[in-house]
Amino acid sequence: MLPVHFLTIVLNGDPFIRYHLDVFRQLPFPWRWHIVEGVAELVNDTAWSVTQGGRVPQDLHRDGRSSDGTSAYLDRIAAEEPERVSVYRKPPGLFWHGKLEMVSAPLAAMTEDCLLWQIDADELWTAEQIARAHRMFLDAPSRTAALYLCHFFVGPSLVLDRLDGYGNHRAYEWLRTWRYRPGDFWHSHEPPRLMRALPDGGAADLGAANPFLHEETAAGGLVFQHFAYATKEQVAFKEVYYGYGGAVRRWDALQAAGRDAGGGALPLRDFFPWVTDAATAVRAEHSLVEPLARPDADGRWAFVPPARGASMAPAVQLLRESGPAIRRRTLVPGEPPPFPADLIRSVGVFLPDGLGGALRASGVLRELRRALPLARITVFATPDAEPALALCPYVNQRVNLPPLTGRAPDDALVTAVRQEIGQRFNGAFDLTVNPRWGEDVTFANRLMKDTGAPLRLGHKVGRPVRGYYADAFLTHIVPVPAEPSAAARDAGLLGALTGGPVDPATEVWTSPEGERAAAALLAGGVPARWR
Repeated sequence: MLPVHFLTIVLNGDPFIRYHLDVFRQLPFPWRWHIVEGVAELVNDTAWSVTQGGRVPQDLHRDGRSSDGTSAYLDRIAAEEPERVSVYRKPPGLFWHGKLEMVSAPLAAMTEDCLLWQIDADELWTAEQIARAHRMFLDAPSRTAALYLCHFFVGPSLVLDRLDGYGNHRAYEWLRTWRYRPGDFWHSHEPPRLMRALPDGGAADLGAANPFLHEETAAGGLVFQHFAYATKEQVAFKEVYYGYGGAVRRWDALQAAGRDAGGGALPLRDFFPWVTDAATAVRAEHSLVEPLARPDADGRWAFVPPARGASMAPAVQLLRESGPAIRRRTLVPGEPPPFPADLIRSVGVFLPDGLGGALRASGVLRELRRALPLARITVFATPDAEPALALCPYVNQRVNLPPLTGRAPDDALVTAVRQEIGQRFNGAFDLTVNPRWGEDVTFANRLMKDTGAPLRLGHKVGRPVRGYYADAFLTHIVPVPAEPSAAARDAGLLGALTGGPVDPATEVWTSPEGERAAAALLAGGVPARWR
């Protein structure tokens, strides 16, 4: 059983530091929690804050440790769980030499292969989510790390609602779990880079080697809640420690605006001048997020257990309006499927290259239904494929598309189809698939992206054609197999969905009337012209 070692560095972590232990105690596998407490000097990773006026005044700590009750809480839980909770501190009055020293402190005590999971005090996960991530690593031993999205709170009930801006930059956030071996070491804390020494004297960055992508973890419901700016005390700390001038006053203004916002979005940079992108905040109830922590009328925080499965519900919402994937995974034959098949409930299959394409994909549709027996499958195809697809027993819905072959990427008809797909099917699919190999002449990959599906699977094209780079709109790419036959290509595609054997052989769908007519014809012998 792969143990999990959680790592938290903290100073003044109330109230959220009190959330985690009850969650860890529900986990069905061995775990340890390493908590490093105290003041980090503004050096190394956080030296940037000094130029903004960041400082560590005396009232921010008590002898280099927490001043808000966190220290007493940590002493108590360490006494309750001496085998599973370890607290690391400097001698009274001394500071840690930056956060890099803090995260490095527990590594000597981690003497077994494990998952190393960084959890900040204000980052809340459910036991269900942690157990699912653990299972994903068990099933995929080649994965070295995991990237996650978060629901980023900027008030008790205000949460950011878009990707690739403040709080959810997929280019570098949020790397939180690594497959650790004794001897691995931290290169930096911001961003977190866990390294492994190589025989040639170099070192590998585990977070960049073979991680689970944001799209893979989000589709599995692994989106945590980050209460980074949820309390005035947190904001007051950041104002002083990071030099965010006027942060408390500006945060108060944001909360007042949020109470009057209704279902509208508030540009965060209008309140936080250190935010320079287009991040916007909305009320949590309008973003389908159920906060795991909530204050009462007197400001006392309580933790709210999620309803069973509730943590999965809004998990992929952040991906619906995102741009092309920041990272794309090229599938490796023999690796476990990267998709959470038990959570995929709706699939869009794009076959807009005519009747022949639909018939060639018949085996793919059969195996797709076998891999996802409960999913609703919608096929997008041209009108000439309709008679055949109407007989397909694996499809729930059919949508006709006009032929787009031979048109330019900016053609008026292509643009109109894209707009209609985006309007009618935005958010409709967990997964979209393009079974066609070769040049994407019908722009199916682009149409898949227009649906907002978080997972988009297709074959490698590898080069832009007429200014259109089809691979850019995929999250998962099937490489060209060593034996580039149709069966091998289809098997590679289906390997993303099932770890078992697949049979992508073509089949023909017929109606009962058609079968009776064929039987009657053949009963009289095969006509000479067919011999």
